[in-house]
This record gives sequence, C-alpha cells and structure tokens, in this order.
Amino acid sequence: MEHFGIEYWLFTFCIYCMAGWVQESTIESLYHRRPINRGFLRGPYIPIYGVGGLLLLFICHPFRDNGFQVFFVALIACTALEYFTGWLMETMFGKQFWDYSMFRITYKNRISLVSSLFWGVMGLFVTYVVSDITLYVLNNLPYQFICIAGTVISLVMAIDFLGTARKQIDVDKLRSTFSISNISTHIMRFDVIASRIPGIKARTGEKKEEDSAEYNGDDENDDR
Repeated sequence: MEHFGIEYWLFTFCIYCMAGWVQESTIESLYHRRPINRGFLRGPYIPIYGVGGLLLLFICHPFRDNGFQVFFVALIACTALEYFTGWLMETMFGKQFWDYSMFRITYKNRISLVSSLFWGVMGLFVTYVVSDITLYVLNNLPYQFICIAGTVISLVMAIDFLGTARKQIDVDKLRSTFSISNISTHIMRFDVIASRIPGIKARTGEKKEEDSAEYNGDDENDDR
C-alpha cells in the first residue's frame, strides 16, 4: 500500500473514522437499549479510529510475518495513542470522554489492561483482514470518487470539529496547562526525578567533569 498517494490515505482515514463510529455507537446503543451517538462530534465519525487505523497499517505491516509481534506492537502503539488523546481532550474540553473505572487495572481511567488487549487483537484484525479489504477497495473504486469523497468528508469533519471545539473548549484550563509556569514546574520535577536515578546522576557528573576539564583547557590555551 506504500505506492498510494495522499488522496488514498485521506479516503482510508475517513472510512476508518466512520467504521469506528458505527462500531462504538452500535455497542453503546445495544447496551443502553436506545440510540447513542458515540463520540464528541455531531457527525458519524470518530477521528481517533482513523488515526489508529492508519497507525496500525503503517507500524504493523513490517511485522506481518509474526503475529505475536503484530499483537504487542499494536497494543503498545494504540494504548499510547489512546492515553495521549484522552489527556489532550480532557485538557482542551475540561471533561473525560471515556472512563475505564469499571475495570480493575487502569491508569487514570484513560487506559486499561482490557482496552490494551483489545487494541492488540484489533492490530491482528487490521493487519490480516482489514488491510486486504482496504487494498481491494482502493484498487477498485474510481479515482475521482476517492478524491472527492475523501476531500468532502474531511472538510465536513474539520468544520464539525472546529464548531464543537469553539463551543466546548475550556480556554482557562488550556492556558493553565500550557502556561510557562506549569511547563517549568514539570521540567523541575523531571530534574528532581533524574537526579535520584544513579545512572543518570553519574552520567551527569561525568558530563560536568568533562565540561569543566574542557573549560580549564581553554583557559590554559588562552593564557599561552
């Protein structure tokens, strides 16, 4: 699939976004026994599934000959994506869009062992089933349709996102999170943690000694 241009990947992204919405909305609707629009946008799409689907296509393909590697690569990559997306959306909108508190093993209720295992299985499904279907669809649909559909759906999603973000974004929390003082605090915490790790501390000390020796050498050369 590497030979496809950006218009094909854009179309694939849109299809995965809508497929993710169908999956989640169907499960939630059946569970609650009423129609539910899963996701924070108005339209029938969930962008994280588009990003995750393309991510799996790219990173799992090199490991296609080994199912165990595909499973663990997908598990790690999608769990990281889910955590980062959850953190970013909570920062931007001031609320949590999914909650794994019902599971025993979680981290800040953004990710869980169960969901991570699910992503590993999805990696296998995407690598060995969805990728072949995607390849077949892209090779058989008219090029003009792929270009027009991908562009139109992407624009609709972008407008939907901007409209939703404008109404729901938590400006005060966003400013406080990315303020200089808050970033400085996190950097100071990292320095404290790093100083407590012997290996890093030793390497830091060696670096300082090297810099000091180099500085002294420069002074001697200047005196000469």
